[in-house]
Amino acid sequence: MQKYFIFAAAAALMACNSGQNNQSTADTADQKIQEGVSSVKEGMDMKADSAAAWFQEQKTKTEAELEQKRQEVDAKIEELKTKTDKKSEKARKDLEEVRDDLSKKMEDVKNATAETWDKTKEGVDKSLKAADERWQEFKKDFKELFQ
Repeated sequence: MQKYFIFAAAAALMACNSGQNNQSTADTADQKIQEGVSSVKEGMDMKADSAAAWFQEQKTKTEAELEQKRQEVDAKIEELKTKTDKKSEKARKDLEEVRDDLSKKMEDVKNATAETWDKTKEGVDKSLKAADERWQEFKKDFKELFQ
């Protein structure tokens, strides 16, 4: 009987230790899960930072592109102001419309958010293309003014 009692005590002791191992294993698993969650959060934060930086870079590049085009148009407008004929006046007014459109698009870019960026950029691209096309038309129609 004493042997059974010792055997039962040993079994109980082993069961208690096994429970501690299970608890220790559960703690380790919880710890690993928490580490994984932290790692995912850090990765998402880094991705969000990268996306914000990319968005800001795109806005800056687009603003610079619009500003350059607007300055080119302004220079031609100033050149046309020195001429007094009707053709020059019409060309100047047309170029002022182009400049105003570029200025509006620049405001759109400044006010753009990440959610509206694709639509804004699409509008800017169309305006830049239209400005280039109109400029080519002006050069053909008013080639004597731009020599």
